Amino acid sequence: MTITKKELVRQHQRMGGHDPALAVQTEERLNAFHRKQLKKVLNIKYPVKITNSSLYNKCNERPLSIFILESRWRLFGHILRRDSQIPANQATSGYFVTEGSKFKGRPLTTLPVVLNRDLSRIINSNLQLKSSHDLEHLRSIAQQRDEWTKLTLTARIREAAEASQSEH
Repeated sequence: MTITKKELVRQHQRMGGHDPALAVQTEERLNAFHRKQLKKVLNIKYPVKITNSSLYNKCNERPLSIFILESRWRLFGHILRRDSQIPANQATSGYFVTEGSKFKGRPLTTLPVVLNRDLSRIINSNLQLKSSHDLEHLRSIAQQRDEWTKLTLTARIREAAEASQSEH
């Protein structure tokens, strides 16, 4: 049985090999490592230069950060459509309860922070995830699968455009 590189990477991600709340720098490092592996597969070495978009097109691949973005939003949509009493929904709702003093120091890279960052990247989107009201609005969108799919597709298109602009 032969396992392709793509299947191996996706298998690793499905088994918990990726963090849904990656920092931007970590996503970039992951994409750089992925491009390095693709170049090894194609036997492209130092003097030869290839743009990132050409490399992805040649391999019929996308940046791994886009795959992670898709899986993050797919999971979030599933959570929002489920009953509000499941632990994942309770934890999501509990994140926005403001009790006590605010945390001091560097902002943590939590899943709601990353989801809000994704929402700010979406083209023509006034959506955000900063309060329980915003969460309820996203929950109402998630109940309509067509609208949720449209939202995640827009995020994917925007992410792909940003990835192709950040070529070296």
